[in-house]
Amino acid sequence: MRKRTGAVAALLLGTATALVLTARLVAAPAETPQARVDTAWAAMGGDKVAALKTITLRAHLLQWDPGESYSVATPEKPDVGYSDLVQSRDLVRELTRNEWNRPKNDDGTRRIFTEIVTPQAGWVVGNNASNGRTPKRAVMVDAKPAQTFSSRRLTVTLRELERLDIVRLMKEHPDRVSAIADQTADRKTWPAVQYKSDYGNFIVMFDPATSLPARVRTPDWDALEGDSVFDAQLSDWRDVAGAKMPFHAFYTLNGMKVADMTVQNVTANPVLPANTFAIPADQLAKAAKPADPRITPFHWVIRRQYSSFYFDSDTMYGDDGTKPVIVDIAPYVSETQGWTHNTVFIDMGPYLVAMEAPNDDGQAIAHLALAHQHYPAKPIRYLVLSHHHVDHVGGMRQFAAEGATIVVGPGDGDYFRRALSRPETLNWNAPKQKFMPKVIEVSGKWSVKEGNREVDFFPIENPHAADMLMGWVPEAKLGLITDIWIPGPPVEKSNPNLASVIHAVDKLGLKPEKFAGGHGSVGDYAQAAAVVKAAERK
Repeated sequence: MRKRTGAVAALLLGTATALVLTARLVAAPAETPQARVDTAWAAMGGDKVAALKTITLRAHLLQWDPGESYSVATPEKPDVGYSDLVQSRDLVRELTRNEWNRPKNDDGTRRIFTEIVTPQAGWVVGNNASNGRTPKRAVMVDAKPAQTFSSRRLTVTLRELERLDIVRLMKEHPDRVSAIADQTADRKTWPAVQYKSDYGNFIVMFDPATSLPARVRTPDWDALEGDSVFDAQLSDWRDVAGAKMPFHAFYTLNGMKVADMTVQNVTANPVLPANTFAIPADQLAKAAKPADPRITPFHWVIRRQYSSFYFDSDTMYGDDGTKPVIVDIAPYVSETQGWTHNTVFIDMGPYLVAMEAPNDDGQAIAHLALAHQHYPAKPIRYLVLSHHHVDHVGGMRQFAAEGATIVVGPGDGDYFRRALSRPETLNWNAPKQKFMPKVIEVSGKWSVKEGNREVDFFPIENPHAADMLMGWVPEAKLGLITDIWIPGPPVEKSNPNLASVIHAVDKLGLKPEKFAGGHGSVGDYAQAAAVVKAAERK
């Protein structure tokens, strides 16, 4: 394990091959990699940087999640809101404390929580839950929920702690530094080196004018983007006790905005209370160790933490140790349940129609195994994606590899053809068989009929996603919807998303009794409609 992560560690903790470099490679520089590192170290202040033993800082972050935009045409709209961070570091003992004020919870309040991070364990106290849900390993501390990090969250956090402290790490570990050709980004050429970390591989580009690191890149995999590059562009270098530190970091995924971080102030060598980094001994003893970065979904962990929708479990798709099941919810209709996201399967007789391929290929593999066990020898002919959000489409390649045609909403056809064609060398669950993407774009009613069996899909207006499709199984009087209603418990109050479902049903002239879909179980339509219409009468 490498020693000492260092000064201004990556403050973006919710942040996070055929290496798909967006850069043009040119001839390797004559200067040795370590000489370049030494020059950067001197430019940052050298001994002044080494003299920093502890540090505190405040930072403000604006955040985006391109996989959760309203439209595929506008990946940066809307943004995910802002976070404020107070960070304390013990650089000698490699300890970090992050006090977060992060966007939204179910009740509209902000999530306030504290993280303790060490190379051996992570610990969080406070409201960092996904939709109000904490994993079953959580305990109560001072009337607040608390839990150890999952192994993957720990790996992601430790890697992002390294990103802004990369020169110190390269100076301390020259055996991990190697040459790489100069890189071209933003139509500029940057001298560069590579650094091999325990938590991933970095490409560090230097500003030729200042010798300071200008861009710190990792080759990453994203469920929509495929093999990608994740960059932190560093600027606004300022003096802190004689050492230079970047007060601005702009994060992008394949050029798309992910986060914009501004450091507001930094204090060098503060005296930190003895309990600043305390983790209860009983929790530390059973805490997860860092996961292998080769099987870590960095961008799932990084970006889902922005908006509170990350479930911190090593099972990844549900609580620790849980498994999905397949449940019949109507005549010839089944649904996977047990994890955070569902797939619906409609038995058309000779084949199946599926709706949703959530999260990534790992969950798709599990859901397809259940379907093939439940419906032996029946192929998946169509996979319908209700909308483009990554948490409901990330497993689509497994369905495509089985021969399924992908059915998408209005405006999405070319987007998904490109997504399905991207390289997947960093995807540890990538399909083993090659496939040619087959995509149908729906602009109006789309139906599949076999004998007396039928399923229809309709584009509907809603505030959640421009491309939303709603399903309808006439014989079962069953509607299918994702995100804008989570069927299951009785509806207590109306909201714009739920109202859009009720309005769509009325406009289409449907007469549903139940609804199911990408989350939850089965909900009573009449009860939900009554709540919405009562609210509209007020």
